[in-house]
Amino acid sequence: MNLPNAITLFRIALVPVFVTLAYGDTNASAIAAFSVFLLASLTDSLDGYLARKNDQISRMGQFLDPLADKLLVGAALYVLVDTRDLPIWVALLIAVREIAVQILRTQIVSGGGNLPASPAAKAKTFAQIAMVCWWLLPWAEANLGHWILAGIAVLTTLWSGIEYFTVAQKNPEEVGG
Repeated sequence: MNLPNAITLFRIALVPVFVTLAYGDTNASAIAAFSVFLLASLTDSLDGYLARKNDQISRMGQFLDPLADKLLVGAALYVLVDTRDLPIWVALLIAVREIAVQILRTQIVSGGGNLPASPAAKAKTFAQIAMVCWWLLPWAEANLGHWILAGIAVLTTLWSGIEYFTVAQKNPEEVGG
């Protein structure tokens, strides 16, 4: 096991820690949940950077990295719907896109192709993390900032999902089909 994969596994291990803290009933636990979520989110950039820098990109990492992202964001969306009044349609839209793209990626990879993260997907990830972080803050009552960040997350989620499926349909040779 290489360092980038170990970091990804660490991110997965942080998911239950985050959920436990997010369900705490104090500002301290909310701030701790925010901190754990932010730390886990930052490790996503770190493991990718190290894998590319040290030429340690592996099939295991290509599978685990997006899985870790989906587990973390999925857990956060569940918590936000349950405790912070995030509209369920926002969470479901994001979840459906994530599942659909993961299925597409799995089909392409199993056929010998590759479906790397696009710039739109990186923007989507950033928007989702920013939205979750803002909604996790204990002193931030739902306000215009919440809705603007949710809107940006929804738009980038839709944009990147459409982009993946369009590229896969129009240019299967680019993704290995």
